[in-house]
Amino acid sequence: MSPEPTARGPLAGLKVLDLAHQYAGALAGSMLADFGADVVAVEHPDGNMVRTMLPLKDGTSLWWKVAGRGKRAITLKLSDPDGREVALKLAREADVIIENFRPGTLERWELGPEHLEAAGVDAVMLRISGFGQTGPHRTRPGFGSVAEAMSGFAHLTGMPDGPPTFPSTTLADGVTGTFGCLGAMVALNGKLRGVAPKGVQVVDASLVESLFRIIPTQVIGYDQLGLVPTRPGNFIGDHGVLRNLYESADGVWFTASAVGAATIRRILTTVGAEDLIGEIGVTLASHDRDTLEGFFRRADDRVVAWARQRSWADIDAALLAGGVVYERVYDVEAIYADPYFTERENIVEVKDVELGAVRMQGIAPKLPGYDLEIRHAGPTRGHDTDAVLGELGLDTAEIARLRAAQVL
Repeated sequence: MSPEPTARGPLAGLKVLDLAHQYAGALAGSMLADFGADVVAVEHPDGNMVRTMLPLKDGTSLWWKVAGRGKRAITLKLSDPDGREVALKLAREADVIIENFRPGTLERWELGPEHLEAAGVDAVMLRISGFGQTGPHRTRPGFGSVAEAMSGFAHLTGMPDGPPTFPSTTLADGVTGTFGCLGAMVALNGKLRGVAPKGVQVVDASLVESLFRIIPTQVIGYDQLGLVPTRPGNFIGDHGVLRNLYESADGVWFTASAVGAATIRRILTTVGAEDLIGEIGVTLASHDRDTLEGFFRRADDRVVAWARQRSWADIDAALLAGGVVYERVYDVEAIYADPYFTERENIVEVKDVELGAVRMQGIAPKLPGYDLEIRHAGPTRGHDTDAVLGELGLDTAEIARLRAAQVL
């Protein structure tokens, strides 16, 4: 599991054993690979679930090309006793282990934290699941939609007169993968500083808790004020801000936002609502929900009317000149056309052995001073099995035996 010679970044030399078979864990592994870690992705010989997700090109999942980027891929049947022994060898070499199974699965295969510690493993173990490793729901299966429902997120999303709404992409998985990386790095820092004991330090990341954590005032608002928020749509005047989605006369949707007196004044001046500017100070000082929402609704109505009478080109010029925080709603074609995404390397070309050069999201956040790169897109199943197992000391005859036994 030694890092490739081309590995760069602050995590170069970090060894990661990625056992994840779902997107949240796979994303966490790919993020560590982005910053230079040597990530070995272990899949069942039949493949993992991410490889089945649409869209496909020539039978290859484009999801996997992103989720598996920068990793080395091997196949290994963890539930087989021979597979377990190989997994233990890999784990002893690892600094971080990522797993994404339902709680209890690794324990059943004798690969849980206690089994790993007994085998001499000293590593951080990121465990991603729907509900966490403890508690009344620990054994229940959980995908992102469950977390989006249970965390309160879906209840708060959608139009006031419509049903709860799910995000159209993997929000809970993405948030949890990111929180998982944070947890793994925090735990690893504790090990490196000597404040954590040797052995397996578990990082317990759940889909529900990660998404729940980023909703700021849901709990404290209920605790202190008895508030049970409802779906506000795109207008959130009861938060004390002016924000909505607006439509131009030629059908372009855009957002404009204002928080605080200065930015509210800018947008009201730009749309010709100077008569409301005198109310700003008194309204914001009132701290009264009805007063605030009433003012912001009147201001919002003026922005709506102003936008409906103008083309997007005129709106764009006026808002830019007025110093307003705004932007039109992008689709992927607009993303491709905007030089922001290319000049900041947010869309990059990555080599791939199956599809040739492919484009995908770049590395975030940026780390000036490091020569970061995405080494390749998600590799073919088992692409690096022989090389990785050879590094562990398995000879060609043993690798052939394991393959014949369908352990690889």
